[in-house]
Amino acid sequence: MWIPDPEVSVEGAGIAAAPGPARSRSARAGLALGWVRARLATTPGRLVLTSIIVVVGVAVFGIIATGAEQSRERAVRAARVDTEPLLVHAAQLYTALSDANATVATGLLGLGGVEPPAARARYFHDLRVATDALTALARGADTAAARAARGTIADQLPVYAADVEAARANNRQRFPIGAAYLRQAAALMTASMLPAAEHVYAAEAFRLGDNYRSGTSSTTLVALAVAVAVALVPLLFAQRYLTRISHRIFNLPVLIATVALIGVSVWALVGMTGEQNALATAQRNGSDPLEALSAANVLLSRAQGDLSLTLVNRGNDTTDPADFAAVKRVLTSTHLAPGFTSDLASYWAAAARLQRLQDNGQLGVAIDQAPGVAAISQRLSGQLGDQIAAAQARFAQSASDAASSLSGLWLAIPLVTVLAAALAFLGLRIRINEYR
Repeated sequence: MWIPDPEVSVEGAGIAAAPGPARSRSARAGLALGWVRARLATTPGRLVLTSIIVVVGVAVFGIIATGAEQSRERAVRAARVDTEPLLVHAAQLYTALSDANATVATGLLGLGGVEPPAARARYFHDLRVATDALTALARGADTAAARAARGTIADQLPVYAADVEAARANNRQRFPIGAAYLRQAAALMTASMLPAAEHVYAAEAFRLGDNYRSGTSSTTLVALAVAVAVALVPLLFAQRYLTRISHRIFNLPVLIATVALIGVSVWALVGMTGEQNALATAQRNGSDPLEALSAANVLLSRAQGDLSLTLVNRGNDTTDPADFAAVKRVLTSTHLAPGFTSDLASYWAAAARLQRLQDNGQLGVAIDQAPGVAAISQRLSGQLGDQIAAAQARFAQSASDAASSLSGLWLAIPLVTVLAAALAFLGLRIRINEYR
């Protein structure tokens, strides 16, 4: 056995050092790059690269187009079945509470403090509408602030009703404290319940506006157009390249893939454009007028409540007359239907006569004429209700048109994407196999 002597050295014998990891990786990368270059220098290699680019482009189209269609579809569905109906319930809640306050104040001005049966029935109807609207709104997805606002109304509505019943019972016995109970109920309504209802309404209006922004945003159309270009440009290039190298005018699978992709692209662009226009029409002719008309209805009820409470307070009230004047300014400057505007002028004239009677000390005459003024207000409210129903019907029709514009795209886009990718790959693969 040979035992090396540490003092013995081999002169002139060079031992090469092992290559380091970094140099090894660099060498492998260089070899791989060289192999790719060599492959791309051949026609089969270029065809393989073309097939990869085409399939990736078609896949990108499928992903982006499906995402764009789903975004639009979700916005339309949410507006149709969720946010717009909830906005209607929020408007009903606001209007019913305001009308209940005005109706009970006017009704308790009657002879001996006894309400006319029609006024009492209208008051209880308003309470039922408000309760049903609260129940419907609780089923929607919303913020903690909106839930707190609904909770405020739910907690205070029984208190308000109890104060009204106390006012009614004391008025029947001609006790002056009845007016105090009515003022307390009105203060609870105007200071707490109506602001809470306004917050609920504003939250639902914001959610509906967000749906409109998502459903009519041009970003999705731009993204779809870019996706179409990403898919079609490689397909057209591949078709031209195949024609040049094979001296054949068409590659049937690639041609079918191109035509199918063009077809679904046109369908998607037309469908999304139609959906965008229909949803914009739903907003312009449906929900926007609905919001304006609902606000006018609330202001009308508020004006009638101010007028009645001024009479209830027997001339010792400065807050309600000032609020009446502010509401009148807003309603007068609001652009509504011409017929409604002329009827509203009649209401202002009747209210002015009532105020003059009170200012002249003819309180009893003013109280006797108050039901006639309230009847004008109720007739105007009915007109607004009819216009609100018409606006809601226009919204429903336009929203349905928006949904129909997207019908079928949810299936057509992914199906055509898979078909186009498979056909393009097949057509290119046939040419690649010819070189083997």
